[in-house]
Amino acid sequence: MSTRDHPGDPFLHTRRMTLRGLRHADVFDLQRLGRDARVTQALLDAPVDDIASACALVDLANRIYRERPGLGVWRADDAHGFLGFFSLMAELAPGEVEIGTRLLPRAWGRGYALEGGAALCAHAFETLRLPTLVGRCDPANRSVPPLLMRLGFVPAGEVMQRGRPALELRLARGDWRGVRRRAAHA
Repeated sequence: MSTRDHPGDPFLHTRRMTLRGLRHADVFDLQRLGRDARVTQALLDAPVDDIASACALVDLANRIYRERPGLGVWRADDAHGFLGFFSLMAELAPGEVEIGTRLLPRAWGRGYALEGGAALCAHAFETLRLPTLVGRCDPANRSVPPLLMRLGFVPAGEVMQRGRPALELRLARGDWRGVRRRAAHA
């Protein structure tokens, strides 16, 4: 475990949430999130389900904060406490940044993912001036694609991620317009 810990200062504020840098004090909340089968059932990567993997995530996030300011993994809290985390990670092809989130079930269906995703898109495009964001999910996931499409992402086909098929959606900076209306059901 690293002895360098992020001060945990707020990174972004939304209407209902505060996103801040991960600290080692967050490992038990991260572990709780990673042990919830409802959260982990459709992950493309390994769950953060023990102290070692939670510490590794905090260490990775702290390294990214130093080496790639503006990118990272941020703890999300509302007025009632821990919700999960949001991320902007440069783990794909060179120059590509992936947007992501993992939230506790208490946050599902309440607009938190859309709210946090919109804040990260604004940060990525308006502050960092990134050219494109990529979102990926398990092809069987029925929640993520509509959410990303409300942010303006468009389907870009299926790719492999960590040896698993993944649905990929992309959003170019020039196409970022904020949150879009929910698609009408036919």
